[in-house]
Parts: sequence; C-alpha cells; structure tokens
Amino acid sequence: MTHAAKIVQFSDDAKTLPDGSKVIYAESDDKIVLYHKIPFERGLTYVFDRKTQDILVNGKPGDNADKRKMIKLGTYFLEHSSEDDLITLDIQAKG
Repeated sequence: MTHAAKIVQFSDDAKTLPDGSKVIYAESDDKIVLYHKIPFERGLTYVFDRKTQDILVNGKPGDNADKRKMIKLGTYFLEHSSEDDLITLDIQAKG
C-alpha cells in the first residue's frame, strides 16, 4: 500500500507572512494539516479528518470555529504568497 502526502511551504526559511508568522500546509487522502507559527508563541497544528469532518487543534478536539480559523489561515497564506515563493514536497511512502 502506498501513502501519498503533499507539503507546501515557503521555499526560503526566512520568508514570513505580513504578520511575521509562518504556515505549512500538508494534505493526504485522509487528512489536511495546517501548522501556524507566530513568533514567540506556541505553534498551532490543525488536523482535519476528511472522512469524519472532525478537527483537532494541537491534539485536542476542535469545533466549527476552529475549522473556520483553519480555512482563514489557509486563505491568508495563499493570498500573501506567490508560486515562486513556495515549494511543494510530494511524499510517497510504502506501508
């Protein structure tokens, strides 16, 4: 069985969003993961399960407000980056 995931992030580690934060987006057939790190604060990891429509935030159950926040952060990331700023990693794993 082969598992695939795509990870999208800035190609330059020094690049940030206008508010100084960083976002890393990853997806597979089963989940969407968004990591958001604001300088000097603890990062937030959103994990959305495509099948159940459940969301976890830093490993704890979230709610619809967390889903909206995840979408808002993803939109903010896309609005403030260009294709030239990003790198996409395509991960293939057998397991």
